[in-house]
Amino acid sequence: MNIMMDTMTIWVFVLFILINSVKITLFNQYVLDNWKPENVIYKFLHTITVMGSVYILLGNYFPNLLIPFYILQLAYLGIYASYYSFYHYYLQILEGLRLFRESFDVFSRNSTPKNSRLLFLGIDIPFFIIMFLRLHGRDTSRINDVQTLILTCLLSVLLLESYNLFKGRSLIKLLNTYPESEKTVIENYGTLANAGVNLIKFHQYEEFMKAYDYGNVQSIKSKGYRRPNILIIQLESVDSHAVEHTHDGKLVMPYMNALKNNAICFPYTLNYHKAGGTSDAEFSILNSVEPLGNFPSIMIPSYEFKNSFVKILGEAGYETAVYHGNHGDYYHRDKAFAKMGFGKFFDLENMGINEVGWGAPDHEVFDFVLENMKKQTQPSFNYVITMTNHCRFTNARKYHNDPRFDDIRHTDYRNYLNSLSYVDKATKAFVESVQQQDKDACIIMVGDHTPGLDKKVYQESSLKSEGRHLEFVPLFLLAPGHHAYLESEKAASFLDIAPTVLQLANIDTLYNTYGQGLLTPEDLKEKIPYRDFMFDRKTIYGEINKSIP
Repeated sequence: MNIMMDTMTIWVFVLFILINSVKITLFNQYVLDNWKPENVIYKFLHTITVMGSVYILLGNYFPNLLIPFYILQLAYLGIYASYYSFYHYYLQILEGLRLFRESFDVFSRNSTPKNSRLLFLGIDIPFFIIMFLRLHGRDTSRINDVQTLILTCLLSVLLLESYNLFKGRSLIKLLNTYPESEKTVIENYGTLANAGVNLIKFHQYEEFMKAYDYGNVQSIKSKGYRRPNILIIQLESVDSHAVEHTHDGKLVMPYMNALKNNAICFPYTLNYHKAGGTSDAEFSILNSVEPLGNFPSIMIPSYEFKNSFVKILGEAGYETAVYHGNHGDYYHRDKAFAKMGFGKFFDLENMGINEVGWGAPDHEVFDFVLENMKKQTQPSFNYVITMTNHCRFTNARKYHNDPRFDDIRHTDYRNYLNSLSYVDKATKAFVESVQQQDKDACIIMVGDHTPGLDKKVYQESSLKSEGRHLEFVPLFLLAPGHHAYLESEKAASFLDIAPTVLQLANIDTLYNTYGQGLLTPEDLKEKIPYRDFMFDRKTIYGEINKSIP
């Protein structure tokens, strides 16, 4: 088939298609974490059939579209792989469209985690440049028999689909079992096909909400009449390892580490970090339900957050407020928090704080919270979402520099430790001020997710168990009248926080949850749900504890 002008150009063209197909195959296996030879071979054959056809047609009929198409392909693979490396979930079209503004902010502020493993996405760039230069400005001989090419492609697809039918995983069958079959769809047809299937299957929000499993009805009993003020501090990018981490033999977060002996402490708390990013933390904490993996739960317009414990607190007479040092419409928090039952939401603008870097400095947010708490009626519930320690950890540099870490050569790692040092000091000052202001206040501090640093420089508190990526953060509970306790056998989860708060508030109520109150750690028995699997608390505690040096 005389496709191009000369033999060398033909070979360059064929070589590019081969390497491009290898790259896409590696990309698919990376997001699937499935390197079985039969899967790799199948995916390569499938990819070279599709990409070979596309590039041959473009090269012969639309050579001016080669660069736009290649750049679009490279951008798609890069964004998708980066998303997966941080969230360990598959990116969907609806999700991408809904999060366009948020994603733009992340990229424009250089706040995406680096991942050296994704460098393979550029392996075909030199070959593309050579191929394009050889084609540019030359007359190319078009394929004489387009019908033959189309027929060949159709036959190839038919053979591949016959193989899937033989294996019992045809597209029609997978559609009937979606989303349980999502991973198989990607194995057989790729991430774009999966995004299309997801768009077809979940075009109505009601379909999303059917996936929520609120757990069993629990009867929460009051153990007294006192209703204390309750404060939750959600610590950005603080994982379990951060509390134990040292540099030159000294703790990076000495205050947090000391809390292990001065609070009820769960060093390994399973978090939920899915399609909604950081917002999944407050969503799962406040509603005691596992968030969706294919769409940001906090952004579903018709969702009324029926399991929010904030509503129960409000009905019991609590004044409620939530604070975040970012713009209120980010992830639609301004709308969602009102639906959850919060009386007030204070964001960057209505706190009157200037943005420094990305968002407001934590210490300025803490100062605002302290002043607002003085004005609140009793009892009160306040929820603070911090911002300073957001990836790539450059915010703190604008107002805090710990010289202990100046000798570290890796920029992101150096910035992360400096930022943790700031968070430790700012949180310590805030908590001690709250305790001076109200000695009976109950305070919960909890991380939201792991930092997404390169594993070569920082060992995150995460592991692979039962084919699922689990992340762990620390949880500290300062509750006057309750003795300090360090859990050394069982993991907690975000779902445990809601029943704990209701216990602290001494409210008699019925509440749906898979979580358990943490005031009596010895009673923790129920398993933790995560992506259609129930994890034993002791088992995953042992696994993560062994994996951290």
